[in-house]
Amino acid sequence: MGHPSIHDHIEKNRPGVARLKVRSAVTLMLAVCLSMMVIVIWETWNSRQYHLHDKEVAMSNLAQTLASQAQSSIKQADTLLFALVDRLENEGIAPGQLDRLQRLLGAERSELSQIHGLFVYDENGRWIANSNGAEVGGANNSDREYFIYHRDHPDRGPHIGPSIKSRSSGEWIMTVSRRVNHPDGSFAGVALATLYLNHFLQLYDSIDMGDNGVINLIADDASIIVRRPFNEADIGANLSKSPLFTQLLPAASSGTATIRSLMDGVERVVGYRRVEGYPLIVFVALDKQEVLASWRKQSMLSAGIVAVLLGFLGVLGFRLIKLMKQQDRVQTELLGTQEKLLELNRNLELLALEDALTGLANRRQFDLFIHSEMGRARRNVTDLALLMIDVDHFKAFNDQYGHLAGDECLRKIAAIITDHIKRPKDLAARFGGEEFAVVLPGTDYVGAFLVAEKIRQAVLTAGLQHSESPEGRVTVSVGVCGHGPASQAQTDDLIGAADKALYVAKASGRNMSVIAN
Repeated sequence: MGHPSIHDHIEKNRPGVARLKVRSAVTLMLAVCLSMMVIVIWETWNSRQYHLHDKEVAMSNLAQTLASQAQSSIKQADTLLFALVDRLENEGIAPGQLDRLQRLLGAERSELSQIHGLFVYDENGRWIANSNGAEVGGANNSDREYFIYHRDHPDRGPHIGPSIKSRSSGEWIMTVSRRVNHPDGSFAGVALATLYLNHFLQLYDSIDMGDNGVINLIADDASIIVRRPFNEADIGANLSKSPLFTQLLPAASSGTATIRSLMDGVERVVGYRRVEGYPLIVFVALDKQEVLASWRKQSMLSAGIVAVLLGFLGVLGFRLIKLMKQQDRVQTELLGTQEKLLELNRNLELLALEDALTGLANRRQFDLFIHSEMGRARRNVTDLALLMIDVDHFKAFNDQYGHLAGDECLRKIAAIITDHIKRPKDLAARFGGEEFAVVLPGTDYVGAFLVAEKIRQAVLTAGLQHSESPEGRVTVSVGVCGHGPASQAQTDDLIGAADKALYVAKASGRNMSVIAN
């Protein structure tokens, strides 16, 4: 009783209020679902770009390492040729000196495993001497490219010719040659060193480039000197119309890119670098589809999880809206559901900081931690060190023993790393795949190297069987990098330097720790 007009007014407006609440709830649900989809798409795209950038950095580091190896191998042979030319031009070749010259060439060849042979030809291309003990007879090499080049060009520098098959042994070789002159400066012949292509292929084949990756050593004239995977038909192929020569090299002597191959049409993530002092280019590339394979798998998993969450949210929203239409207590239930969702998000955030397989910190926690510690090191003017640890031949381990054994191997290595990280302020994390990272605040690169060696030795001592490894057991390679108080390096610089040192350790034979330069 009392005020029936006011009561009627409230009852009359309740359906409008309920409809407004329903519309608001529907709008909110759509906004949440759309936001989740946008966030997932954005994170997936960023993850894709990170995968590609990470491999570009890896290819750049690998190209630099292989360029240094090629320069060193060729330089050793060229140094012998320089001394040989000087001897020939100053002392000449008397008939009585040939035996001595033969012995000298044989001795010098035996000092360098990459050298197939050392040869001397006169101005007509006739064999004068060689290191292989082959009969000189009437052999003549005046038709060879290197002989014609030196005959027609007076410059005295080294010349690297196209890969050829040796007439003395039938093996594929690379030629490095120098011109020999008479006292009056006229052409007197050629001094030649031949290098086994297999010397380069053995190293290239030892590098995991996936099923469709390539490593090329290319001459400045765009012809292929050696290519992995090796195919005789590819030797000497001309790449002058490839993106490497039309786009990349004109812009910079080294770099990275994603391009499509002229030879097989495969799109690859590439790194390239000119060999210092010689007209050669090292070109390394991973199949882009293989690079993104793990990303696609991760993205599909994320999409599945998000679909489940969206389905869950949809069912929950329908239920809430139905309850809103039926009962006045929907507001209380909505608040309760919201609290559950917040608690679920808090739990997910906690789980998102830990790697489920190893129990170590995951990549997200590592990124947050190293950014924080870099800032702390700058403020407090203290040292900071980073270890990048990678399990050697892990793909071969998985192929031999299966992925369950591979998971168990990663757990054991994680436990070993944890045992050697004693200080509470240190962090060990699973960086990705078979790669781990250790952040050591307040530690310089010397202390970090000692920790790296302890971990490496502990893994070796653990004796985890690995029949596909040269050691017969599981080993790790470690890249070490230190951030000094005066350094202006950023987080990516520190990670990149440690990763580069890790690739050097890999390329140098594995089972070792290398400090970044």
